Amino acid sequence: MRVRMSSTSRRGFLTTGVVAAVAGLAAACTTPGTSPAAPQTSAADGPPTEAQPVQTEVVAGGTTDATPTALDGSAAATAQRPGARSLVVLQLSGGHDGLNAVIPYADGLYYQLRPQIGIAPDKVLQLNDAVGLHPNLTSFKALYDSGQLAILQGVGYPNPNRSHFRSMEIWQTARPDGPTPEQGWLGAFLAEIYKTGDSPFECVNFGASVPQALHTTHAPVAAIQDTSTFQFLVDRRLPSMKDPLLKSFSQVASRPAQTMPALQLVASTWQATSQGVATLNSLTEKYRARAQYPNNALGKTLQQVAQMLSSDTGARVVYLQLGGFDTHANEKVQHATLMTQLADSLAAFQTDLEGQGLADRVLTMTFSEFGRRVKENGSQGTDHGAAGPMFVVGKSIKGGLYGDHPNLSDLDDGDLKFGIDFRSVYASVLEDWLGASAPDLLGGTFDKLNFVTTSA
Repeated sequence: MRVRMSSTSRRGFLTTGVVAAVAGLAAACTTPGTSPAAPQTSAADGPPTEAQPVQTEVVAGGTTDATPTALDGSAAATAQRPGARSLVVLQLSGGHDGLNAVIPYADGLYYQLRPQIGIAPDKVLQLNDAVGLHPNLTSFKALYDSGQLAILQGVGYPNPNRSHFRSMEIWQTARPDGPTPEQGWLGAFLAEIYKTGDSPFECVNFGASVPQALHTTHAPVAAIQDTSTFQFLVDRRLPSMKDPLLKSFSQVASRPAQTMPALQLVASTWQATSQGVATLNSLTEKYRARAQYPNNALGKTLQQVAQMLSSDTGARVVYLQLGGFDTHANEKVQHATLMTQLADSLAAFQTDLEGQGLADRVLTMTFSEFGRRVKENGSQGTDHGAAGPMFVVGKSIKGGLYGDHPNLSDLDDGDLKFGIDFRSVYASVLEDWLGASAPDLLGGTFDKLNFVTTSA
């Protein structure tokens, strides 16, 4: 949340600062009932606006009908229950070309269909005699060899949709058919476990808005773009005014003179927000990185995730994005850069978690709204496709290959056929990692993959 205090006078602050704060909170805090529906677009449409590289600004938000109480002095330290597990979800926005990440290098059809963008067999990081990894995924290969990387091949869903918006909606709600539910699949989980007074950072999204996967009617969701600058701002020329201005704003916000939805929203979230600012501002005092993170936006964000997880903020679900995967043209160079960022950043994150003593309590999962077409296009890129791989990283998983690589000679209108329903992956995470009832949250029963070594 950004609350900028007017420097003209206290009276000016009370007339303009409150209005600005109300507008900021109203924009940052939404509920599924008021969220606009995802637009229906064709396969030719561009990616949604969130399909951009990870950003680093400051926003606070949530989707809640509950009113969390402010954290007392010990609440943040006890919110993360001993042994509680956390899930980190990394969205690869734009449609990841998994066929150039997990490569069927022994299949000649791959090179016939991708004469320009195919990865040469001698450069592939071989996993077995049939498939291997992109050469820039060396950090992933090391995780794989140590049993900390599970590669789920051919993940998708029936009757795939090639629209960025609709397919992302399906992945985020776990409902390929029927009306869109109010809650996302992770939001439904959070609604089951949230108790008023728990940490406001039990669910955190790193980004400017709350993704549909986290929409919930019963729990707060914090939207943060940078933990180091998550703070209230005042005019730099009047630093001494910060405390009295915040005190005045707190008095006004906690007891609104009129009954208005926006003012009630400010009143109900002010205490939790102000305590949250104080909590995040203190993180740097406790955290010391145990790994060298790459100098890119994803690396920076994952370091902040590690910082939150190691500082007892109570985070159970953390969500972030890496964009740039809509590779319609000149894919080879762009995709190679993304593979380096993805693998090196996640490997540093895992090393840091190990150094913090958290590696057995954190599971990281990647997904994308769809894969790419098998055949390259005329612009040395690939168009919207269907199935693709997912990556799961963690110390408490059984690494290896799961499922068969899709058959390139048995395509669905030029797309890879899925072999693993993505809801089976969700069911495995919900039940075996988070200890929740998957059928209740996913609206059905799906076979689990058993990549978690010890159940919750």
